[in-house]
Amino acid sequence: MFDIGLKEIHIGKAIDKRREDLNMTKTEFGRQIGIRQQHVNKIFENESIETGKLVKICHILNFNFFTLYCNLPNVSANLSSIALGDGNAQNIIGDTAIASQLELQKQKIEDMAENKEILKDQIETLKSQVKLLESTLLSKDNIINDKDYLIKMLKEKD
Repeated sequence: MFDIGLKEIHIGKAIDKRREDLNMTKTEFGRQIGIRQQHVNKIFENESIETGKLVKICHILNFNFFTLYCNLPNVSANLSSIALGDGNAQNIIGDTAIASQLELQKQKIEDMAENKEILKDQIETLKSQVKLLESTLLSKDNIINDKDYLIKMLKEKD
């Protein structure tokens, strides 16, 4: 039989451990997933869980419990630190940290795109102002030149 690399885990215990790691009370956990207090302990006792409920729990506890079921390749700390850009090979980086860094980078890109559009608008406004100033300067030059011409003509008449 082909080994697809699935692990046997007790999902309820894993959920409870993550909840404890986050210092979340059972009451708060139950409130966030929308179940009564007496049903919270049943989740922690169960070896399996309905997929939709596990997805909701993943979001609430900010952890992908589905990764516990499979053997994922190990990523060295060097590669992880390079991916995060901090160069510290001593970092222990998990899914949550990487997802957090990706979200930060995504937000920076969105902010930069927004700033780019603002700067484009400002450039267009400045171009319009330059054209207006050039036009005004040309008009004033024409007035000065016409004035000099008129003065010259008046002097010649006298």
